[in-house]
Amino acid sequence: MESELEKIDSQNHVFTGRRVIYTSRTADEINRYTIPDIVNGAMSRHRDNRHEIEYLFKYFRGDQPILYREKDVRPEINNKLAVNLASLIVRDTSGYFLGEPIQYTAKKQEDQENILQLNTFMDSENKSDEDISLAENAAICGTAYRLVAVDEANEEDEAPFEIPTLEPWNTFVVYSTQAGHKPLLGVTYSEMLDDDGNIVGTLYTVYDSKFQYQYSVKGGPTTKIKAEDLVGEPKAHFLGDVPIVEYPNNRWRLGDFEIVMTVLNAINSLNSDRMNSIKQVVDAVLVFIGCHLKTKEENQAEGNGNTSDLEKLKEYGALELPSTDGTKADVKYVSSSIQQNDAEIFAQTLTDYVFAICGIPDRKKKGGGTGDTGDAVYLRDGYESLEIVARVKERSFRKSERQTLRMICRILNTFKDINLRPMQIDIKFIRNRTNNLVAKSQALANLHSTGLFAPEDEIGLIGITDDPKQMAERGRQYREQNPNAEDESTSVKTLGKGDNPDDATDGEK
Repeated sequence: MESELEKIDSQNHVFTGRRVIYTSRTADEINRYTIPDIVNGAMSRHRDNRHEIEYLFKYFRGDQPILYREKDVRPEINNKLAVNLASLIVRDTSGYFLGEPIQYTAKKQEDQENILQLNTFMDSENKSDEDISLAENAAICGTAYRLVAVDEANEEDEAPFEIPTLEPWNTFVVYSTQAGHKPLLGVTYSEMLDDDGNIVGTLYTVYDSKFQYQYSVKGGPTTKIKAEDLVGEPKAHFLGDVPIVEYPNNRWRLGDFEIVMTVLNAINSLNSDRMNSIKQVVDAVLVFIGCHLKTKEENQAEGNGNTSDLEKLKEYGALELPSTDGTKADVKYVSSSIQQNDAEIFAQTLTDYVFAICGIPDRKKKGGGTGDTGDAVYLRDGYESLEIVARVKERSFRKSERQTLRMICRILNTFKDINLRPMQIDIKFIRNRTNNLVAKSQALANLHSTGLFAPEDEIGLIGITDDPKQMAERGRQYREQNPNAEDESTSVKTLGKGDNPDDATDGEK
């Protein structure tokens, strides 16, 4: 990617999420002749998104404004510390959200075999790795893109489809302005290079709900395409939807750290200035008050070299000042330093703001003996905030995932004779559900003892899994295969306070 730091004034540019690209054309009006005009108009808006996306990716990788700071006063002392909290935020939010692979489950018992095959195909296409790439892209720049494609005829892998993740800086979707904002076009483009690596043109690949079009132009992304730039004939596909699926991070397409970038820049400046302060104490200025340092001419006349005394001393940090009140001559060091304790409090306050806004758990560990246990620790350390962030992402991701599943189900029905529809599939996001497990098992025993709930409802209420039906079914099969196993309603011990490890204090844990 080309550098975008010089294109965006980080001090004045306001990041408010990526812009959605619309067209007033209807699906019936889209063809090989109208697509160039639609894409050319969309590219003028996409380029603004592209500049921001490239900037955000560079910021995430550590290329941040502090590294380009210049100092007018004592420019030789100019430490540039980039504390990359942006990377930490993306790592924590995307890792917590999709650290475990998504699983598909059947809503009805008769669909379980087909769902098992679907999960197998997804695993063969490394979908979990593609999903975490989508999550990271969305967390960085606010949106991500996936392509759904049918395997080529000579492909030998198990799944008849491919689901690669596309780069968000050269991909976009054009939506209808009509109610519902249905996606009408998916566009991705790439540079064409000669054997020496020189850019000779740009190849645009455009999808609608029926065809794939390719346009080749000489020049970069700013070059407009024309109908005569079409390469070959449009290729028909049977997916019934635009194969490029957008996975927005949220409805505003905001990245996870861009809402706090001004605070992150302030943290970088503060820590760099603190380092400068330490360096300036070490390199304190030596001041001569009321003293006479010989000039270059005086030293030349006396045969003491071709430089003045002041020039000789400057390299050691010296400064000559005249005595204005007739006081006797004096020599002293002058230095100015930041109060590090106050600066540390301010830096921690800024960091707390960042974590609170982004939903990152508190990393300041409390000592033992606080009395907090179980869910109290979960809430105190901020993991509930991270769970809220993941739930918001989950709603947006699920909507796009269903769009992907519609096309994959068509492919499986055509090539594998697997009759599935998205409405038959439950999308399960797996996260850690084992915290406070002993208390949850006691709640399960209490619920079961009432005789009012089905096993899957009991499991669902205590929240230890995203697939209570499958867990209940496995339990039923286990009991059928082991008829002598003790019934769970009598085997769960009633726990007192002393028996529950979640009643222990932090220090006792």
